[in-house]
Amino acid sequence: MDQLFPVLFVSVLIAFILMKQIKHITGNLDERGDVSEFEQYSTFSIAIQNHIRAIKLDIDSTKKIENPRYILLNKEKEEDLIELLSDFLRKLVFFETLLAKSKTSSEIESELFGILSQLDTFIKENCENGELLADELRDNLLEEYENY
Repeated sequence: MDQLFPVLFVSVLIAFILMKQIKHITGNLDERGDVSEFEQYSTFSIAIQNHIRAIKLDIDSTKKIENPRYILLNKEKEEDLIELLSDFLRKLVFFETLLAKSKTSSEIESELFGILSQLDTFIKENCENGELLADELRDNLLEEYENY
């Protein structure tokens, strides 16, 4: 009986230390999860930016592109539409900054959805074969998102 108390005491102490270590390790995993999630949104933002730059290049009449995919329905709106695409790019650059880390996943996803929705509408309303091009872009972005 005299030896039972020290054995129980040591067992409880070891269990307590193990619990503390497990909490510490899982806390570190949660922090790393946030970083990788931030990197995922940042990388996806860059992919969206690349698509927008391609659209912008195609619709810019000052650039001579052979066989552009995106052709404006109304050439008179070109400057305004290029500026709108530039606004999309400026909004997307935010997701590459450290300030984006202060937002929750749902906030970031909501903002990204808003930008993508506006881009979808932009293509449908302003480009020849807009529905088809918007569908292709949606499929490409979905595939890229799933790869991250």
